[in-house]
Amino acid sequence: MGEAFRTIDKSELEDFDTECRAHGINPQEFQFKEHDIIETTLSNSLIATNGKITVTRNFISKTYPSGNATHWVADFAEDLRKGIFN
Repeated sequence: MGEAFRTIDKSELEDFDTECRAHGINPQEFQFKEHDIIETTLSNSLIATNGKITVTRNFISKTYPSGNATHWVADFAEDLRKGIFN
């Protein structure tokens, strides 16, 4: 069985780690759940993939849109600044 398709790419995870560390939080304290992933064919060679990611820490969860043309890491960083996950 192949690996499930993900909407989160490596650079987003690196940015996520950077944001956590900038706020003095260990990124490993968070759990991720990707869900509602939808692939949309835009043309013969272009496919858009979108979904949602739920991020949880200390029983506090927040869901963000993920995939093409989203900015979930920036939204997550804003929530860190607001203290949402404390």
